[in-house]
Amino acid sequence: MKTAITLIIGLVVGFGLSVLYSGSDAERIVRERQAEVVGSVASNFMARQSDPVDSRATVKTVAGLNHIPIEIEVIDDNILRATGIANTFLIRTDEGIVLFDTGLGTQAAKHKRLLQEAAPGPVTHIVLSHSHADHIGGTNFWLDEFPDATVITHEKFLSGQRYLKDLEPYFWSRNRLLYTFMPETPPEAPSFLSYGGIKPDVLIRNGEKYEFVSGGITFTVLPTPGAEGDDNLVLWLGDRGTLFSGDFFGPLFPMAPSLFTLRGEKFRDPRAYIDSLSTLIELKPNIILPSHLDPITGADQLKADMTRMREATRYIHDQTLAGMNTGKSLWQLMEDVQLPPALALSEGHGKVSWNVRSIWEHYSTWFHFDSTTALYNVPVRTIYPDLSELAGGVERLLERAATKLDAGNLEQALHFIEVAESSAPDNFDVQRAKLEVLELMLDRAYENGSNYSETGWLGRQVDITIGRLTPSD
Repeated sequence: MKTAITLIIGLVVGFGLSVLYSGSDAERIVRERQAEVVGSVASNFMARQSDPVDSRATVKTVAGLNHIPIEIEVIDDNILRATGIANTFLIRTDEGIVLFDTGLGTQAAKHKRLLQEAAPGPVTHIVLSHSHADHIGGTNFWLDEFPDATVITHEKFLSGQRYLKDLEPYFWSRNRLLYTFMPETPPEAPSFLSYGGIKPDVLIRNGEKYEFVSGGITFTVLPTPGAEGDDNLVLWLGDRGTLFSGDFFGPLFPMAPSLFTLRGEKFRDPRAYIDSLSTLIELKPNIILPSHLDPITGADQLKADMTRMREATRYIHDQTLAGMNTGKSLWQLMEDVQLPPALALSEGHGKVSWNVRSIWEHYSTWFHFDSTTALYNVPVRTIYPDLSELAGGVERLLERAATKLDAGNLEQALHFIEVAESSAPDNFDVQRAKLEVLELMLDRAYENGSNYSETGWLGRQVDITIGRLTPSD
């Protein structure tokens, strides 16, 4: 695996140095073909490192995104979709081409070539749903050929792009723990895979809309904060009832809200998301074109599903605030707040208990008023070795962990094991006990919602623990 990753990095760096957005059309085409070759190598490698379907999941998840082929789908006479990990949409008018999102950098060059072969013409506008890399990765490819195209984003796009770039090494290392196929370090400019550097021409504020007409088609861009961040927007073609949603609903539809990301990011505003859902419900779309996975149709069902998402988010929000006001602890609310059957939604991506914590800390920050030591830079783990000694050592701690495990208290069992691990990290019995608990947690996670981030984290911890139990050559 390391050899393959090294090969990909070498290709990216080597070709990336030539992907400078200037020069003749012939040079540009050569750069794009080079980028397509490198991107295909990277995409194929990522696909080989993951299963096309998570066979243990009880609901649909995003496990198969790496296996979606890059193809062109005709939505109607004027709308084309380039598929892949993320979608690029092309809307053809008599005056030129409008793009919505530009996909992931590794797949963007192929997206561009296939779309232009199917619908040639000048690009006049590029609408970007938000600042995540898998939605803006191809923007500079298109601007290289069409530098006068108008780039439209939310006004907070620039701050989103800036903080994601400022913290890129930090977020990259967190992502690599979950997605082990990623290179060890993020690509740097001038590689075509490097993140950021997009300079919008039009910035849209919350509460406002931006409209333009091309070829007799009215395009309405609406800010929709609260979804995948505070810089979200959508594109609405009112005369067709077509909504380009980006990641507004998340990668699955319908699903429990995702106000928190395990990989790390700013919390999302629950009230803003509720209001944005109301805005989209009022549009009454006939078709939703998300930037991940497939189109969704059926006006009545779309309205019902969007309404259920809104009311589920409102329920989680209101129940959390009510519990806070009656003095319940965060941990109690994470256990107590459950969606009623009428509002039940997939937790394959968003997770109710994590949303409860996100809402709590969105409003009242990280200090829970339950421990003075939380105010200082001395976490409880610093005394784990002392607790291990006071408890009588590793054997006694593992005995108590086994008792907790027999009672079904997996988290408490893991707490005792982690105390034991602090003083004996290489102890075989400690690691074996840890593996048993983690595997049971993973089984439970699959049975209770199959949340992709939760199962991904637990699965990775299982792998790490197995590695510690396996003698090295």
